[in-house]
Amino acid sequence: MLRSRRLLAFSSRVHTYTLLLYVFFFIVYILSGYFAVEAAFIDLLLFYLTLVGWTNLLFGFWVLIFSLIVYAGAGILPVSEIVLTIIRMAAVYTLGLVATIVENILSGGVTIG
Repeated sequence: MLRSRRLLAFSSRVHTYTLLLYVFFFIVYILSGYFAVEAAFIDLLLFYLTLVGWTNLLFGFWVLIFSLIVYAGAGILPVSEIVLTIIRMAAVYTLGLVATIVENILSGGVTIG
C-alpha cells in the first residue's frame, strides 16, 4: 500500500505540472493579443490549450479515482490529494472558460441588442 500512496503523491505532482503547463500556454495566449502574431500561431495556442486542458482534466479524474482505490486499500482517505486535485481541475476549467470568452470576443466582437 505504500507504493500506491507514493504513486498517488507522484501523480498529484504530475497533475500540478500539467496545470503549470496550461498556465504557461494561457499566458502566452493572453500576451499574443498585445503583439503582432499570425492567426496560425493563435490557432496553435488554442489547440495546445485544448489538448493540455483535456489531458489535465482526464488525469485529474484518474487521480481522484486512484485516491478512492488507495482509500479502499489502506482505509485512510488522502484528503489533501483529493482537495488539491479538485482545485487544480477547477483552475483549468476557469482558465479555459476565460480563454473561450476572450476568443469569442476577439473573433466575433460584442453585440448589444
